[in-house]
Amino acid sequence: MASISGFTRPAERCEGGLSDVWLAASADVSACVYDRGADAVTDVTLRGGAAFVRYEFAEDTARYRQYVSGDYPKVCVVHELSFSLARADAHACAALASLTIAAAQGLVALVRTASGGAFLAGWSPEFGEECPLRTASAEVDTRALYDEDSGALLVLRSRDVSFSKPFTGTLPEDGHDDSVTVTNRYNRIADGEE
Repeated sequence: MASISGFTRPAERCEGGLSDVWLAASADVSACVYDRGADAVTDVTLRGGAAFVRYEFAEDTARYRQYVSGDYPKVCVVHELSFSLARADAHACAALASLTIAAAQGLVALVRTASGGAFLAGWSPEFGEECPLRTASAEVDTRALYDEDSGALLVLRSRDVSFSKPFTGTLPEDGHDDSVTVTNRYNRIADGEE
């Protein structure tokens, strides 16, 4: 018999969207520590020399969505991470092309919500790195007239058997975990370094 758990609305204000996105190649993840008691991922270890890369997206464009697809008993949970890079130019195209190539092999993402929570996407306790995020769509659109929504839009998607687990470990920007480092590849591309 399945049990149903309740939900208590948090006292603090809940803001939508994401404030931060870090990506790493799924092949670079050497270990994830999942605490069954807390039902949370507490640590991610990357192979030597690998790093989570921060992507600075256009304001109010990043979203992490999870939804159930299929009919019982053959259901899966679809994970979808999307964000826009704030320009429709050669630099954004290069960043998007780089992401599309990397996503062909699979990506793992650390995402922080605007209200302060964090998730690890593209990894699960059931399958490890077998369900990474991959490119669902990529688009660069200059728009015909001035439009704040012009830029490069990336949608990454994966399928799994469960919803993402919260990440309670040290996020890359906190700098307390030597196994998780941050480089900001999009800004380096935008500055002409790549």
